[in-house]
Amino acid sequence: MPVAFLTSLTEEEFKNFLKQAITEVLADQNINNQSAVPELLDIKQAADFLKLKVTTLYEKTSQKSIPHIKKGNKLYFNRSTLIEWLNSGKIKTSQEISIEATNYLMSRKSRRH
Repeated sequence: MPVAFLTSLTEEEFKNFLKQAITEVLADQNINNQSAVPELLDIKQAADFLKLKVTTLYEKTSQKSIPHIKKGNKLYFNRSTLIEWLNSGKIKTSQEISIEATNYLMSRKSRRH
C-alpha cells in the first residue's frame, strides 16, 4: 500500500523523502559512471574522454604536447594525468589575476620596509 504511505506524510516530509531518494540515485549513478571509465585508457577511450578526434590525439602525442605512455605500437593514457593536464590549461579569471597582483604588490611593499 504505497499510496497510504505517501498520503500519511506531510508536504515537508514528502519533500525530504524525495530529496533523499534523488540524492541516493544520483550517488549510485556517479559510482557506476566512475567505475565505467578505467584508469588506463587506450587511444579511442582517451579521445572519447577528452572529446577529441583520434587523429587530433595522435597529433598531440607526436608533438609531445599531451602526457601519454607508449608500449610497442600502442598508446595509453592515464585518466588522472589527463585530468591534471586539462586543469593545467585553466585560464585565470580577471578576479584571480587581480588578487594575485595585489598580493604580489603587497609582499613587495612589505619587503621594502
